[in-house]
Amino acid sequence: MLDNVRQLVHLIHERGFEPGDKLPSEREMSEMFGMSRGALREALIRLDTLRIIDARPKSGIYLRAGSAERSIEAMVLFAEADAPLAPDEVIQAVELRRLLETQAVRLACERRTDEDLEHLSGIVKRCVAARGNGEKLASLDAEFHLAIVAATQNDVFVRFVNVFYLMSRKRREVYFSSDEHCRQSVSDHRKLLAAITERDVHKAEGLLRQHIKGVDVYFRTLFAASSDNAARSSPKAASTAKKTAATGKRKRAPSSEPA
Repeated sequence: MLDNVRQLVHLIHERGFEPGDKLPSEREMSEMFGMSRGALREALIRLDTLRIIDARPKSGIYLRAGSAERSIEAMVLFAEADAPLAPDEVIQAVELRRLLETQAVRLACERRTDEDLEHLSGIVKRCVAARGNGEKLASLDAEFHLAIVAATQNDVFVRFVNVFYLMSRKRREVYFSSDEHCRQSVSDHRKLLAAITERDVHKAEGLLRQHIKGVDVYFRTLFAASSDNAARSSPKAASTAKKTAATGKRKRAPSSEPA
């Protein structure tokens, strides 16, 4: 059923439905998306549970706007279905990731084992080899950071932080398309490994904060540039952007942004 849910989210986004829009009837969606009525109904029930849609009796099915009520699971589902998160959701996710991983690296310094250090060292070596072969580091970067969290010896912590890496898979692919970002990542990972090896909590926390800050600045700049381009290309978009900035309302990410 999960594949049908992902497919439905992807198709809803692909067809250009906006938050607040009324979706077609079940019969129309079944024909439009090429899904059986039974499979479609199960997917819609799941989307209603995740608060992605709002099924209103005697009215119809509506696409919900993003809200604090939407679960982390729903955000992951959107990312996996290639539906972009709003810019403020991305920025807030990076902020929360920084808070969590700063605590993780502190615990890793205190609790890491020789096996943890061997695992981290092996990932760094693979990063160096990948760089030498001209490969990108999106997957290896995630593996390294999750290995730091694993060194806390807290399995629930690992599962929780893994959610952020599921949500950011496509954004990391964009980020690590830059050779400079790959080079900096390897350098930072080497320094982090050394600090964890030495159990230097202060140094490790500082390195981790600076490491993630670079990602935060990159996406803030990217979103700002995209917003400016949209405003310049359309007077209406410029007016909307000004209104959004004034009221503090959320603005959908452009479809070209990484999910």
